[in-house]
Amino acid sequence: LAGNHGDEYEGPLVLGRLIRELDRSALQGRLIILPTVNLPAVLAHTRESPLDGKNLNRIWPGDVNGTPTERIVAWLDQEIFTRSQVVMDLHTGGFALELIPMSMCHYTDDRVRRAEIRAAQAAFNAPLSVELSLDPGRPTASGRAHERNLLVVGSESGGGGVVTPRSVADCYYGVRNVLAHLGVLPVAMASGRRRQHTRYTRKWGHEAEMRCDGPGVFVPFCKLWDKVEEGQPAGQLVRPDEPNATPRTLAFPASGLVAARRATSGVTSDDVLYWIVHDVQED
Repeated sequence: LAGNHGDEYEGPLVLGRLIRELDRSALQGRLIILPTVNLPAVLAHTRESPLDGKNLNRIWPGDVNGTPTERIVAWLDQEIFTRSQVVMDLHTGGFALELIPMSMCHYTDDRVRRAEIRAAQAAFNAPLSVELSLDPGRPTASGRAHERNLLVVGSESGGGGVVTPRSVADCYYGVRNVLAHLGVLPVAMASGRRRQHTRYTRKWGHEAEMRCDGPGVFVPFCKLWDKVEEGQPAGQLVRPDEPNATPRTLAFPASGLVAARRATSGVTSDDVLYWIVHDVQED
């Protein structure tokens, strides 16, 4: 599924291409493709639906008697996820973030299941494979699928509100490779585009997302792939409405690798400035 957020374009483009290209006679099992699950937001190019102001990726499991977005979520949860074994939720950085192309999954204590998830991430073959551990108060589509014990291989490809041939290709070949890995497509139909390896990392807890504590213009000091340390200067927050005020220097809340960075300079309170991930050390 894609089009969860309406300002994230690669997923709908890739899934539309798959619908046009795939030979149904070559498929094994059932493949459900939903390129624009949040069509009102996709048409409006907005993160939230213009119908009710709801963020589809923050209101799971939805409400069959609720607002339009809540009803879409309830339908996905009750009608689609119950028919599924694997969920691929395709995202990008939207207008807000530029990021390293990555596959996304959720952490599990089950070592056998964890190995299955990592094998699927290896097949997706993004530069980064990121393992999430989200706050229970952040109800997302992939989190709900994980709770239902479905194998989740999400993705983040592209960002900044601009589609590029590379960002589309990263997502397209990743999806096809995972479908071949799962046996849904013949291996011969996969892309053959392979990197030497994917870097397994984790994005855990509140510290993994550095957020802004006020409005202004953010001037970043670091770029994607930079290794940073807790307490290191991350950038300056400038208040254009207070020209005599000294810009504030913001510090990184945790050590790790910069996997995403703010794509726009204008910020408000609670906007994400960086994603910080760290390498998986065990097994």
